[in-house]
Formats: sequence, structure tokens, C-alpha cells
Amino acid sequence: MPGGDAFDERDVRHELAAAIDDLRSLLRAFDEVEPAAMVERFYIHAINELDLAGRTVVDALDRGLGGAR
Repeated sequence: MPGGDAFDERDVRHELAAAIDDLRSLLRAFDEVEPAAMVERFYIHAINELDLAGRTVVDALDRGLGGAR
């Protein structure tokens, strides 16, 4: 179907934009954490959140590039 590719491209762009917005929000939230709260548990949670957000952005980019590596 001719219009199918354009629709898929819009979906991928929307997915990528949402993933980037989520990553930005996460980084802003880290900026608001008081230094005293930056204990071992914070870092464990932060690395897990960053890993998930980073993988989501990379996956969206990969789909947008057609899986090219």
C-alpha cells in the first residue's frame, strides 16, 4: 500500500520523539535530586532508568533507520 510507508515513518518519528522526551525528563529529574539523597540506592535505580531510556531511544532510532547498522 503506497501510504503505508508514510504512516509507519510518522509512527517511528513519534516514537523517537516520545523516547527522547522521556529521557530528557529523566535527566531533569536527576538534576533535582539533593546531593544528600545520592546514595547507593539512588545510583542503582538511576543506572537502571538510564539504561532503559537509552535502549528505548536506540531502538526507536534503529527502527527509523530501517534496522541499518
